[in-house]
Amino acid sequence: MGIDGRTYSSYASELVKGALSSLLSSKSRPSDYREAMSALGGYLGEMLSREIPRAANPLVVSTAEDADFLTSGLLSALERTHPSKVHAAVFWNNHYQIPGSSVAPIVHEYIQPGFETADCLVVVKSVISGSCVVRTNILALIEKMNAESIYIVSPVMHSKSEQSLRSEFPTNIAARFKFIYFATDAVRNAHGEVQPGIGGQVYQLLGLTDQPARTGFMPELVKRLVAT
Repeated sequence: MGIDGRTYSSYASELVKGALSSLLSSKSRPSDYREAMSALGGYLGEMLSREIPRAANPLVVSTAEDADFLTSGLLSALERTHPSKVHAAVFWNNHYQIPGSSVAPIVHEYIQPGFETADCLVVVKSVISGSCVVRTNILALIEKMNAESIYIVSPVMHSKSEQSLRSEFPTNIAARFKFIYFATDAVRNAHGEVQPGIGGQVYQLLGLTDQPARTGFMPELVKRLVAT
């Protein structure tokens, strides 16, 4: 048990806990916040490298806002153990509330060519409050590839998010889920944000003006993938 009722998982080392604390202490300093998020991505990538068989071909799926820091950190770590096998996809989700729920349609997407050969899906999110964005991004790909395993990866999740997400899928798909996270929090604020979570809305914390789906923001990760 940690701050404000936070519970740490078995994956959370002292270095990880320090990076999570850095997110909360650097809320007014986007450059420091980005550095902490990149570090957490690296730690998550190290955990994944131990879980995913060396012979596997992972497809790493990210939201546009997470691509340059959390996801890039994860990819760097994962590619050290799975060279030439990792593909990436980036989705621009327009996440908004509707009465009693929320939706996150994909407005734009980039999927690296050759992704169809992937046999392992890795869905990355900076914080998981409910199931909306993760569910949408899994559904966008699950019928286009033969995913034997589906890893749902995040620094922080709400304590009920795993149960919620599993309930959104048939048993044969939910059985493939493997959750890798560093901490769970049991509180949401009036806007549905996990508390303390990652400190608030990730867009502003990273120095973005709004959701990338609404601003046309192009991640550097996508630029690099397109150029290679």
